[in-house]
Amino acid sequence: MTKTWKYTGPIFDAHTHIGNKEDIDALVQIGNSLGISTQIGIVHTKEGFEAARRHHPERFVFAKYLSLENIAQYNVQPVIDEISNLKEEGYSLAKTWFGPRWRDYYESVTGEFRIDDIRLDPVFQALEDADVPIIIHVADPDTYFASHYKDSKKYGVKEDHLIQLENVLERHPRVKFQIPHFGAQPEIHRLSNLSRWMDAFPNIYLDTASSRWMARELSKDVEKARDFMIRYQDRVLFGTDVSSTENSRINYNRRVNAQRILWDTDAKNTPLPFTDPDTKDSGGTFINGLDLPLGVLRKLYWENANRFYRT
Repeated sequence: MTKTWKYTGPIFDAHTHIGNKEDIDALVQIGNSLGISTQIGIVHTKEGFEAARRHHPERFVFAKYLSLENIAQYNVQPVIDEISNLKEEGYSLAKTWFGPRWRDYYESVTGEFRIDDIRLDPVFQALEDADVPIIIHVADPDTYFASHYKDSKKYGVKEDHLIQLENVLERHPRVKFQIPHFGAQPEIHRLSNLSRWMDAFPNIYLDTASSRWMARELSKDVEKARDFMIRYQDRVLFGTDVSSTENSRINYNRRVNAQRILWDTDAKNTPLPFTDPDTKDSGGTFINGLDLPLGVLRKLYWENANRFYRT
């Protein structure tokens, strides 16, 4: 595993989570050692938010989790109020999570819930009015639907989750969307649909969290994956999905290194530097590097997110 990467400049990690205040300094220190100088911090606790603002005022761009409990009940006014006050509180963007298993955490979520329900349109209109970008997580890896989400009556099917998000994108062309996990479509057979989205919706950006998902799927066809990255080089943000909790941050360097092998190098069949639960019983995950041009790497690691969130 090389430590002499093609790109050597600063890195903007556009997808991290901050929780307890005791964990934040360690997260920042590890990030510093990896070249990360700025990051989006998705806030999980008020104490962590206040500590990060106080001790690392220039480090974070803060994302506020919107009330999923209210969204689950289509109770939009409190969510609109959150969006209206968000910037005054010190946040720059919003975050929502609609991975299929959110139904396991919120009893009020029924199988009939849809993010494209017109009752949620005022929430997206509020984002547009306040000029607040949103990270919106919808769907999960294909492997999860084959294992964790076999109960389709409860969790739905992936294609329908993607259709719901596409309907939202069509109705709200002026909202700035960051869609994590490569739009939940890094699988090679889904890149054509993702390309269609990128062409149809110039207001969407992708991020590259999580490392194992990106490495596992994009390595399966280097030519197609490389062509995609070059074609949409201005709208992909580097992200790790790392959390400030100890169990997550101890793998921060491994997650970053996995992506650096994927993006910076022409490595062949290099083992993922940590365990991929989705492949541990079938031989493991191996990385084939895309060897992206330096100009593309510069945009991926720094320029795109810095332009989107800092300028």
